[in-house]
Amino acid sequence: MAGTTTISKPTPKVIVQEPPLDSGWKVALFNDDVTPMDVVVYGLQRAAGLSLEVAEMVALEAHDEDSAIVKRGLDEDDAKIICAGLRKWTRLEGLCPGVRCEAQKDE
Repeated sequence: MAGTTTISKPTPKVIVQEPPLDSGWKVALFNDDVTPMDVVVYGLQRAAGLSLEVAEMVALEAHDEDSAIVKRGLDEDDAKIICAGLRKWTRLEGLCPGVRCEAQKDE
């Protein structure tokens, strides 16, 4: 037909999301004899988003074994953010300076 134009349907693009290149980080929590256990559990819930049950297990492991892994499979920034949050939520003025934790490269 005269005056008609055929428009072809565009081909959809398939986007494959790659996992972050730097997802080999973990957060390690270390035991101290100053911070009350319930404060550590609360900090783990707030900073790392752990359930009450998991937070209690991590806190108890850190207490019994001197350290525990809070989370794995993180990128470096997320691991550092969780550590900063743990320190913030477990700091009690005049009582304890906050837990000791580290963002570590996961082997």
